[in-house]
Amino acid sequence: MRNLSIHGETAVELPPAYRLLDLCVDVTEERVFVLCGDDSATARLLTYDSQYTLTDECVLPFSAAEQVMSMHFVMEREHVVIALASGDICTAGSGVEVVGTVDAGIAACRWSPDDEILALVTGEARVLLMTADFDVLCEHALDEGQEESVMVNVGWGTRETQYQGRGLQQEEEQSTQQEQSPEIQVSWRGDGQFLAVSFVRAGMREIRVFSRDGQLHSVCETVTGLEHTLAWKPSGRLIAATEKRAHRHEVVFFERNGLRHGEFVLHADTQRVLALSWNSDSSVLAAVVDVGSGVCVQLWADRNYHWYMKQELRGSDIQRVVWDPEAPMHVLVVCASGFTSVRLHSVPAVAHVASTESNAASCVVNGAQVLYTPFAYANVPPPMCLHTLDARVPVRHVSFAAFGAGNGFALLLADRRTVVLYACDSGRSSPQEIRRFMLPGADARQIAWLEADVVVSLGASGVGITRIDDGDEVVTRVCPEHDSPLVLLSSAPHVGRVLVEDARGRVFNVSLETERLESVAELPTQCVEIDAVDCGELGMVVVGRTARNQLYANTRLLSPACSSFYLRKDVLVFTTTTHYVRFVAVNEGLITGDIPADDEAVVSEARRRVERGSTIVLASPTGDAVVFQMPRGNLETVRPRALVLAAVRQALDARQYREALMACRVNRIDMNMLYDYAPAAFMGDLAEFVAQVNEADLLNLFVSSLRDEDVTQTMYTGIQSQLAGEDKPDGTKPGKTTAVCRALRPVLQSVTDASQFMPTVLTTLMCEKPPAIDAALRIIAALGQDRRDAALTYLLFLSDVNTVYDAALGLYDLPLALLVAQRSQRDPREYLPALGELNALPSEEYRRFRIDAQLGRHESALSHLCAALWEDSDRWTEVAGFIQKHGLFRQGAELLADHERIGDVYVMYGDALAADKDWGQAAAAYLLSQKAVAQAVDAFVQNKEWRSAMSLASAANSGFGPQAVYDTARQASSVLEDHHLFGDAAAVLLEYTEETEDAVMLLVRGSHWAEAVRCSHARERSDLIETTVRPGMDAACESLEEDIGEIGEGFAAKVERLRTVRLTPLSQMTELAGVDDSVDVMPDTASMASQFSTFTATLTDISKITGSTARRLSKNKRKAERKRVRGKKGSVFEESYLVDSLSKLIARVRVHQDAVRNLNLALLQFGRAAAAARLQRVFAAVVEAVLQDGDWVFDRQRVLVQGDAGQIDLVDDVNAEGLPATPRLPKPAVPTMSDFDNPYIDNRLKYFTYKPVNVAPEISLAAYFVVGLILVWQMVRHRSQRWVAILPGTAFSEAIGYAFRTACVYNTTFGMYVAMMLFLLVPPNALALVNYKAVGKIMRDSHAQPRWFWLKPGFVNWFYFGSDVFSICMQGAGGGMLTGTNTRDAGRAVVLVGLIVQLFFFACYLATAFYVWWRPEYTVHVSPSDVSHASAKRRVMLAVTLTTGILYLRSIYRIAEFADGYGGKIYSSEWAFYVFDTILIFIAFIVYIVLFIGRNFPRSSNVTRAPSVGHELQQRPVDSSQLLVTKDHPV
Repeated sequence: MRNLSIHGETAVELPPAYRLLDLCVDVTEERVFVLCGDDSATARLLTYDSQYTLTDECVLPFSAAEQVMSMHFVMEREHVVIALASGDICTAGSGVEVVGTVDAGIAACRWSPDDEILALVTGEARVLLMTADFDVLCEHALDEGQEESVMVNVGWGTRETQYQGRGLQQEEEQSTQQEQSPEIQVSWRGDGQFLAVSFVRAGMREIRVFSRDGQLHSVCETVTGLEHTLAWKPSGRLIAATEKRAHRHEVVFFERNGLRHGEFVLHADTQRVLALSWNSDSSVLAAVVDVGSGVCVQLWADRNYHWYMKQELRGSDIQRVVWDPEAPMHVLVVCASGFTSVRLHSVPAVAHVASTESNAASCVVNGAQVLYTPFAYANVPPPMCLHTLDARVPVRHVSFAAFGAGNGFALLLADRRTVVLYACDSGRSSPQEIRRFMLPGADARQIAWLEADVVVSLGASGVGITRIDDGDEVVTRVCPEHDSPLVLLSSAPHVGRVLVEDARGRVFNVSLETERLESVAELPTQCVEIDAVDCGELGMVVVGRTARNQLYANTRLLSPACSSFYLRKDVLVFTTTTHYVRFVAVNEGLITGDIPADDEAVVSEARRRVERGSTIVLASPTGDAVVFQMPRGNLETVRPRALVLAAVRQALDARQYREALMACRVNRIDMNMLYDYAPAAFMGDLAEFVAQVNEADLLNLFVSSLRDEDVTQTMYTGIQSQLAGEDKPDGTKPGKTTAVCRALRPVLQSVTDASQFMPTVLTTLMCEKPPAIDAALRIIAALGQDRRDAALTYLLFLSDVNTVYDAALGLYDLPLALLVAQRSQRDPREYLPALGELNALPSEEYRRFRIDAQLGRHESALSHLCAALWEDSDRWTEVAGFIQKHGLFRQGAELLADHERIGDVYVMYGDALAADKDWGQAAAAYLLSQKAVAQAVDAFVQNKEWRSAMSLASAANSGFGPQAVYDTARQASSVLEDHHLFGDAAAVLLEYTEETEDAVMLLVRGSHWAEAVRCSHARERSDLIETTVRPGMDAACESLEEDIGEIGEGFAAKVERLRTVRLTPLSQMTELAGVDDSVDVMPDTASMASQFSTFTATLTDISKITGSTARRLSKNKRKAERKRVRGKKGSVFEESYLVDSLSKLIARVRVHQDAVRNLNLALLQFGRAAAAARLQRVFAAVVEAVLQDGDWVFDRQRVLVQGDAGQIDLVDDVNAEGLPATPRLPKPAVPTMSDFDNPYIDNRLKYFTYKPVNVAPEISLAAYFVVGLILVWQMVRHRSQRWVAILPGTAFSEAIGYAFRTACVYNTTFGMYVAMMLFLLVPPNALALVNYKAVGKIMRDSHAQPRWFWLKPGFVNWFYFGSDVFSICMQGAGGGMLTGTNTRDAGRAVVLVGLIVQLFFFACYLATAFYVWWRPEYTVHVSPSDVSHASAKRRVMLAVTLTTGILYLRSIYRIAEFADGYGGKIYSSEWAFYVFDTILIFIAFIVYIVLFIGRNFPRSSNVTRAPSVGHELQQRPVDSSQLLVTKDHPV
């Protein structure tokens, strides 16, 4: 239903002296290469750029008189290849070159579509396939070869078996006698895998198909009269050729296997077909034909298996056409004097005027015929139409009238100047030609009929305005020239203008007053279809679609994938390449509103699915129909919900209620729309509504469709709100149905003939919520016999007969109940005796009781039974039984408040409450009875109200003796104990019994430590403190500490696992189902609620789910819930499970808060400060871990939600980082450290777990300070080397450490504790450095040759030195970590590793030291105070080994201490620290003082070393004393 419109036509004329021979196109540079010859027969190559500027490229080395067989631009080589009939092949690019010659000449030549293979047919009828470098791939004779695909024809359905008429034989003889042209044609398939060659063989033309490698594939079916033209469809399906018959020409098609596949007949005036050519997308076939009066180009397209001639291009001396390889709708028409560039576009010609009298017509061009179809009255599928109009000349352009009803149209004929005007009335009548006139000039390509006497044209000379007088005079005005080429002329009837678009996308209005172009809009790019509409305050908005399927509204991009559109006055309708039709309201939202993407899975009236490839023909300008054309060409008319609802809204605005109701009924729109659209207006027009509809059936349909929902907020929210992405509100409107029914009923009853609407009146009663069956029965009972029977029959249709029978019986009207029962399926043998029995009862109250009891109205039945009791007191047993059976105790108490049996009612009530375990209410009921004290006491006891129970039991008038009071107290204590109310249980025993021991035990179990101690002293049972309170306190402390430790370990483990889980992307944990791309088979106008067509008995739910489906969904949800609770590792539910578990652990921490505080106070009271401090530390560590990780756990949740069908979906508010704005699990109340700071616990206990003594640190400080001074004096005295200063430095460091410890004794702070730990833990390790340095110096100064590498002085110095530094660093870092509650465990591990490393290297070092001591080649410097060398070495090595051993023992102690843990027995024992650390290190310093090694390592060289035994003196025995000499007499 589309026509080809010419949007650009540029004629390029060669210079007068040139004649065009051939041309080709370079799509990359947008150039046209032209081969032409001048008067001197010189061949030249010219180029034209995109602006058609001429450039003379070069002169070619051949004569222009030679026949050119092919001219092609090879994109990869960037040169033009020209093949001549003489056999020469020339290339012209960077230079001109004759690359080769075919000796036999070239008869046909064609390049493959991929420019890789050149196919040649030589003058000797041989096929030659060559590469782009002109290397021969294969060569063989044209008429030789065995077919790969042999055609098999058994004769069924062939032409030989069909009757063709009397003239068939004569026609075939004439075709055979026609002279065949010897011309050879070659054509490639679009993918370059096959090529076809048409040639004459034995007097008959034959088409052969070859493969890419030159093998013969098939020979086409022999056709008499087949001509030389040949064109293979690029899509690869058909090969087109022409057949000349006696009186017509046909275009015939062949398949690749050679079989014939259809044909179509060219117009009768065709005399000769010069060439055939397909465009690049196979949508248009161009035929260059001679029609007698000249050569023209006919453009053909097919739809629905029918071929239409869409355009005829005329010119002078047309030779051939060349299609643009990239732009399918760009064609070059080649003439002898130049060429014409024509740009085409496929656009519909349909009516747009928004008039109720519009025919919604469409015109399809087929040569000189116009196929006219008014879709408002008839949907005729193509190629048929309702009316066929003959314009006598091929039609160039069609434009519908933009005035009146818009049913007329204007035709521009192929001569580009003749305009034919047609008028048409509303209806099925055929259009009539009213005028035919000529435009000045012959260059028009588009026209627009703006007014009855004004036609606007667009041509090469610009825009022309033609005014038609009443007579024959035609006046034409041409608008001034424009600075950019004008490409499109379009009428916009919604704004009453004619719009013109230029090549830059600017849109202008053709002003009839000024006869000038006025700019109105600017589109981002050139569009092939435009229209305009008025958008209120925004003014005129221009909507346009580009050739790349982009849809714009002014400068705003509405859709990047629009395949077609139609603009109505109120809505924009367009289809997308994703197979949706979209509806956008024409208002400010067209420019500013949000338009969701097609892939959003949202059901709305703003869009619907369509068949793949569907395009819009037209949308009814004022109706609700849209006509689509499918890809194969057939038409479909649909009524989209958006347009139907728009029509309904318009009808409601116009108060056309019957029209709106019928539209809803026909299109299955929910009837609630009639009320919800304008509730106040509808309620005010109920009388008009009833008068217009005036049919009981339609009114019944409306009333039965009512439900308490606003469909304008849920189902039919309108296009604009859905495009804006607004969330649908709940939409519930309670009481709406009842209100409408009650308002409508008086209107129906006020009609003159009320019996007409009696069914509707009954329907309004039955549709109320709840249904007013009683009122309906009362109305029916008041009618006459005939009307009553019909009304009752209708009522029984609306409701269940048993329900109506019960309602009639509930009115206590036995005759009416009998009438209903007679119209039911009940057995008369059942209802007649039952009604007779009721009628025979003497008491009216008792009869009503029996009826109410039968109907299940127990409260009403009890009221009638109590009324009968006042008449007859013998009915008490029945009253009591009825009350007990139905639990009507409250109602019975109210009805019998003044009766003597009221106490029995309260006793029964109390017994029922006690049976239901409602002990509090039971006690109150027993008290009200005033005769059930024992039951009341027992109820108070069971309700844990021991004070009320004991006060009632111990009262003087209670009847309870001492033993009973004692038993009651024991029972109350037992009940309270069972409910873990240990404080109250102990209080009962203490007040009403002498069971002190049991009471104290209960207080201990409840952790009421202070109360337990108080009671023990108050009852003079101090022994219970030792036997009960202290053991219970120890057990509670141990249990609580263990429980808190488990909480801490569980919290740490789950947090660690949660970190791992959150590192896993959500995309790896969820699988989201794709959207089904199939066509929506549900009718678009179908309402979400299904309605009955006539009478409606019940309301239909919005969504119906079968029982099996509901069970399956419920099962899936329960299964998913179980998975979530289990939190299987690696599942999508694991994260929520971990967060939930951590929340529960934090709640347990809060529970333990008061317990820890109370227990700590009790421990302090009994002098158990260390235990209290240990418990406080453990608890504080857990709290600190919660504070550190709590925010991260709950504020950074990745939330997964479970769908109804069990699928996993992301929550809507998940952002780009996968984090929700609102966590799924709420963050619990996280405790703070201030909640657990116990002011009664000494800070010393927090860090030391004991109270350090205040004498030992001062003594240690003084001792180490003195040691440091002594070592300094010895260094000065003996002038020791500098590294010996480590010894006094270590002593002073120890003194500093004990100074901090002395301060901690009086006021322990975090900073002082850290400093103390560092100065007491790290400095002793420096003593090992002294020992390492001493042995290393001995080995270096002895100059002995080591046997192994580990005895080399350098290795010993740096290896042990490095190990000690490493150990010192680890212990220092671990010591700092020990002060933090969160890092205490990690610090202990670090220190432990450092000590173990140090212990290992101590052992290695001792082995090295003993080796050095044992080997005589290692010597030491001898000081003046040494007796001999041996004594000097012995003293030095003894100091080294003794101090290393002491450090070894100290390291063992430290390892045991840290292995036992912070707060362990070793760490909590102060004496162990002083014995194994303070005293041991002090002994080491004493050794250094006594055996001062600094004297043997002096800074000066006044003492020399004797040679080692390994030198030359080792050959004779020498006294070691002789080795010591002075400086002046060296050895």
